[in-house]
This record gives sequence, C-alpha cells and structure tokens, in this order.
Amino acid sequence: MNTKALGIYLDDHSALMQGELELIARCRRSQQPGPLREFLEQLEREVIAQQTVVKDVKTRIGSRSTWEGQIKSGAAWFAEKVGRLKLNGSLFNYSPLSRVVELESLSVAAGERIGMWNTFDALADADPRLDGITFAFFQKQSEDHLATLASYRRAAAMDAFLKTADS
Repeated sequence: MNTKALGIYLDDHSALMQGELELIARCRRSQQPGPLREFLEQLEREVIAQQTVVKDVKTRIGSRSTWEGQIKSGAAWFAEKVGRLKLNGSLFNYSPLSRVVELESLSVAAGERIGMWNTFDALADADPRLDGITFAFFQKQSEDHLATLASYRRAAAMDAFLKTADS
C-alpha cells in the first residue's frame, strides 16, 4: 500500500472533517431548540467519532502528522470562518438563507465522508493493518447523515424561498 499517498488522502479528509465540525457547531448554535438542533448535536458527536477513526487509521498505517496536514486543517478552519462573511440578506442576524447554504455545505461534507469510508472499505481486505474497523458502518452512518440533511435542507429552502420579504 502506498502509505505516503494514503497519508495525504487522510490529511485531506481530516481537514475536511475539521471544517465540517466548525460548520456544524456554527449551524447548531444558530438554531432554536428542536429537532434540527438535536440532529446537529448528534451529527457533531458522530463526526468527532469518525474523525477519531481517521486518526486511528493514520496511526495504523504509520502516517505521521505533517506540516502540510496542519496547513490543510488550518485552511479548513479559516475557510469556515470566512464563509461567515458572505452576504445572506441580513447583515447582523442569522437568516433563513444562511441555514440553506449551511445545510447544503454539510451535505457536501457528508458525501465526502461516504466516499472516504467506501474507499477504506475497499482497501480493508488488502491491508491487515485495517483489520477490526467496520468501514461499512461509518459509510452507512454518513449516508444516513446525508439523507437527514437533505430533508432539513429541503425544509429550510421552503422556509427561505417561499416566504415573502414582508413575513
């Protein structure tokens, strides 16, 4: 197995997950108590657990943290912060449009995780260092995240785009 390439791949996904966690936290803080906020709390816990598995895989294959990986994680953190500056129709407040864009971004991140877990599931048979990790479980969990996010995104879009500016 090409440990160097796999390490780079893991750094990329680890950085994406870090940005995803930042976005989940921001979106969660902006929600009223209720089902969406509860889902985001659950999503945050599960992505943190998945990120721990990614770190475990990195350790198992002997890939070390590099300055490139740290830069990627820092860039993901920074990108999430810059994303807050976009105009959303409400200069100082969270808007329904913000929710739509955040849920779409979280959907993209869930899709990335699905691909990563699918890749590792395919590699697991070829490398005994990956024994004992049920990658299919994390892929299914990410697929469930994507389906739930799609439902909330659709409802958020209806809220954002079907209300008049006066309501």
